[in-house]
Amino acid sequence: MLGKDSILDIDFNELYRQQRRRSSFGPRSRADWDRRAEARSRNEKGSDYARQLLARLDLDGVETVLDVGCGSGNLALPLARRVRRVHALDFSAEMLRLLRANARAEGVRNVVAHRRAWTDDWARVPRADLVLCSRAMDVDDLRAALEKMTVHARRRCCLTMHASPTFLSADVYRTLRRSVVPRPGYLYAVNVLYQMGFRASVNFLRTVGGLDYAAPEQFVDGIRWRLGSLTPAEERRLLAYFRGLPRTPEGKTRYRHEFTWAVLAWETAPR
Repeated sequence: MLGKDSILDIDFNELYRQQRRRSSFGPRSRADWDRRAEARSRNEKGSDYARQLLARLDLDGVETVLDVGCGSGNLALPLARRVRRVHALDFSAEMLRLLRANARAEGVRNVVAHRRAWTDDWARVPRADLVLCSRAMDVDDLRAALEKMTVHARRRCCLTMHASPTFLSADVYRTLRRSVVPRPGYLYAVNVLYQMGFRASVNFLRTVGGLDYAAPEQFVDGIRWRLGSLTPAEERRLLAYFRGLPRTPEGKTRYRHEFTWAVLAWETAPR
């Protein structure tokens, strides 16, 4: 007789909530992403992350995709060329406006936009063969979000979450002279899925992120977007750090840092 696995007694969803509350990185609202949408859309074009993830997605038997947290379409639009239909879901009206504009510009006609948040009713969101959530698991209730993904997936789910402790390079934190509490990472999702009865596979993407900045204020604003308010002393130190960064041939200042992303995948139907 097989005894009970004690890992099932651990409330990983509550541990996730606690870590999220302690984290130095706060949640983002619809209004936050509406304001950030234009810059994010520009920066995602030609993304190394998107190329790597698209190359790894298992599209065997997939005709329809639900892209949760689709943004302006950096994954939805290339996927639309490989499947019959993509349902693109985001809570930011501005992101969805840019998605539609990018789809028109690229001649893509098989993407359907849905304005929904994780906490909204998804009863009218269609099921799809593959449910994809890329870097958009910004939720308070992890288990409820994973259950929504699973219920809407006919075949499989794919989720990417941060596998590095923070969103910025170590030298920025040294410059700020700040200690940072990380956001809850992918291991919480692996264990919640295990408790739900799913054995997720885990692989990793290693990418280089960062931007080219025309002005130092843009760089400081980007750090503020990640960490919230900055003291005047922190801003002065960041400006000094910025002046030491390399310049591009176009005269902009380049900031780069490495990311590691965990790619979780689980089957919702037998092969």
